[in-house]
Amino acid sequence: MNGNETSKSARESGVGAAPRAWALATAGCAVGVGLAVAGYLIGGGVAAMRSADRVVTVKGVAEIEIQADLASLPVRFAVSAGDVKAGMARLDETMRVVLAYLDEKGFKAEDIALQRVDVEDTFLHAERPEARKPESRYRLTQYAAVRSADIARVTAVARDMGELARRGVVLGDTPGATYILTSDKLNELKGGLVRAATERARSAAAEFAEASGSRVGAIKRANQGVISVLARDEGPFEAEHQAAEKRVRAVTTVDYTLID
Repeated sequence: MNGNETSKSARESGVGAAPRAWALATAGCAVGVGLAVAGYLIGGGVAAMRSADRVVTVKGVAEIEIQADLASLPVRFAVSAGDVKAGMARLDETMRVVLAYLDEKGFKAEDIALQRVDVEDTFLHAERPEARKPESRYRLTQYAAVRSADIARVTAVARDMGELARRGVVLGDTPGATYILTSDKLNELKGGLVRAATERARSAAAEFAEASGSRVGAIKRANQGVISVLARDEGPFEAEHQAAEKRVRAVTTVDYTLID
């Protein structure tokens, strides 16, 4: 190669190197910017996840004591007779004694519901033929119920059912009075209890936020939970339906966001 060709080659080499160097520099900048942007986006994603994780779940509980607003007292009495017709006559006579007693105690006719009559042929169940007594072959049982909003009156009668026995009434086994908190009464209480439970949930969230150096934000999720009716004095010998005095409890579960 002569001198002219060498000079020309060097010039061409210098001219081509500059664009290539610029291209490499540009590519390097693009990669750097891309990594920076990627790093920002990844960082933003972590921040978002951390922000989403900053939620506290708290429960709020509110209770109120209240008396049942309806009571029911089942009454069951029986007679025996040699035939069904005679048995029904005795049953009617006994029913008049029971109704007179309830009238004395202040119950109205609409408070008393007469229910079914069971007729049992005791000969079908006698294990020994000699134990059969023709004069008392049939046993007739009348079922009735007293329902009243006068809780004290029903309670007093439930405790005094022995008076019917003293008047000659053969009483059957009954579970005693049942005390009911009606749905109408429960609905009256529900709104105030839920508000009180939610306020207590927020107070619990505020205490947690203060301890963690945060502030309570908006509600993310809320669950009203369950409204429970309990015996006021819970114990093994008194179920809720046997208690005239009750406790109504509302529990709410709320998720609050936390703000730095």
